[in-house]
Amino acid sequence: MPLPPADAPADAPAERRAGGRMLWVDVAKGVCILLVVLHHAVVKDLAMQTPAALAAVADAWHWVTMALKPVRMPLFFVLSGLVASSAVRRPWAQARRRVLSPYYLYVVWLVLQGAFFSVERMLPMNRTQDLGELAADLVWASTGLWFLYALAVYFALARLLSGLPVLPVLAASAVVSACAGLLPTDDWNRVSVVFHFTFFAVGALAPDLVRRWAGPASRVPRRLGLAYLALVVVLPLVGMPRISLMLVASVVGVPLGIGLCVRLAEGRSAHTLAWLGRRTLPIYVLHAPLLALALHLPSPIGTGWLGAAEAAAYPVLLSAVAVAAALALHAVLRRLGADALFELPRRPRSARLPGTAAGGSAAQATVAASS
Repeated sequence: MPLPPADAPADAPAERRAGGRMLWVDVAKGVCILLVVLHHAVVKDLAMQTPAALAAVADAWHWVTMALKPVRMPLFFVLSGLVASSAVRRPWAQARRRVLSPYYLYVVWLVLQGAFFSVERMLPMNRTQDLGELAADLVWASTGLWFLYALAVYFALARLLSGLPVLPVLAASAVVSACAGLLPTDDWNRVSVVFHFTFFAVGALAPDLVRRWAGPASRVPRRLGLAYLALVVVLPLVGMPRISLMLVASVVGVPLGIGLCVRLAEGRSAHTLAWLGRRTLPIYVLHAPLLALALHLPSPIGTGWLGAAEAAAYPVLLSAVAVAAALALHAVLRRLGADALFELPRRPRSARLPGTAAGGSAAQATVAASS
């Protein structure tokens, strides 16, 4: 979802600005949403489209996308916390849209996707099966839309904790993350809701730490990349629980991801990635139905060496098509006036709250209308 820029020092070279926004943050969000779509293209579509004889190609892609797991969503949440870092210290009247907006969007798309996936049954995913599960998902998300639910809950929690010392809060949240795998549920998305708060809290409550990772001296040491690769290769071999592996690897993976995105923000692809990073919401909510529709097309993956090349390219090409189609559909829906699918409706600016003075400033009226 498009998120407002975080406050930041204007003279930080790594935070080059575009229209008042931090360029590297938008670049990083663009990278994260592309990795989310790629992950789903691999674990949902590629696994079903690849012939058994080419299972090794699908297995290789599965290893790659799972190796990126400690970076993909943790980094996304660090960024989300970073852009909310100033809002968590504002009065509730000014900040509550940070809770209402993502939860509103979560409910809207939970209903819409629930209706779609009640008919479309091919795509392997967590589905809301009945009204009972729908009610449970409103309280604790289990579907692929859990990111929106988490944004609402995380902001409210960070706002409540913002008056406490930061280090104890982060330490306690890290302990909760480490214990998330002990929850009495087999649903990975629900575990993820509990696990990822630590990363949002880092961005929201310790934004200066994140900015130091992305500061002028930020360069990605080769040894940091090698350390991350060693972690994702070695830790699974020693039988470490998945949650513990995620947490340990993310300690290295998130700074590594930030450093790489700072580098990308200095390159030719920066503005394209930043453009995508400002449009994460439509890609996020629309790509899964589009991936589901792709399963109804004839498989483009053949056999032999040509089939292996097709299988290797398929997730990347499918992801590109899904992202382009999601953005095109978003543009059509907005043109048709379906803005309420992508943003929490605001009160009319002319509306006044009881007791508002007729001579009040325009700024006061705007705050009252948007609260």
